[in-house]
Amino acid sequence: MFDYQLKLSKRRKTVAIKVTPEQVVVTAPENVCEVALENWLKSKKDWVHTQRQKLELAPNKQKPLQTRSLLVFGSVYKIEFSDINKPVIDHESRFIYLPEVLRQERLEFRRAIIKLLTDLLSSYLELCLEQLSKQMNCHVSAVKIREYKSRWGSCSSKQALTFNSLLAGAPEHIIDYVIVHELAHCHVLAHNTLFWQLVEKHYEDYKSARLWFNKNGKALMIE
Repeated sequence: MFDYQLKLSKRRKTVAIKVTPEQVVVTAPENVCEVALENWLKSKKDWVHTQRQKLELAPNKQKPLQTRSLLVFGSVYKIEFSDINKPVIDHESRFIYLPEVLRQERLEFRRAIIKLLTDLLSSYLELCLEQLSKQMNCHVSAVKIREYKSRWGSCSSKQALTFNSLLAGAPEHIIDYVIVHELAHCHVLAHNTLFWQLVEKHYEDYKSARLWFNKNGKALMIE
């Protein structure tokens, strides 16, 4: 068997298992039969073991305050604190300089990092989005950048695009895929065959880009 935390619920009608890096949580109906529950959990032993292995192999979220490093366009930049008033980034030496005051302010440090990534992505979009939108015959109504937890971009029915600020940590060719993906939604909102044909027309190796996100997407996240 395996160690787990049991949570009983009056509303729940079935048993569920959630495996996290820290623990295994089992949620069950309040009147669940303990013997039946134990037998069912024994049958899930191998599955739980597999999920734990996947979590161990999966890339971890970034912890820039601890590691003093941050992904920028696919490269690792070192973070240093200095007697300055606002963040400075040196692309040639791959260093990010932050105000000393942020060293002890975890929340403000994170906000500064997200703003830095947002500004970097904004500059990149200014370079690429206009050209790609003309190439794909799209009339974008608005562009926004914000931090998402579970998506890299979105396109509304009014052709307003939103991109995840954390994309600034990905290689540029991967960002290009997300741009093409969202621009394709200006023509086809659904993820159907016509949509993927349009994506492939403007980004031939889109399957590799999707695989990249499956393997590395979590590593762009910031705790």
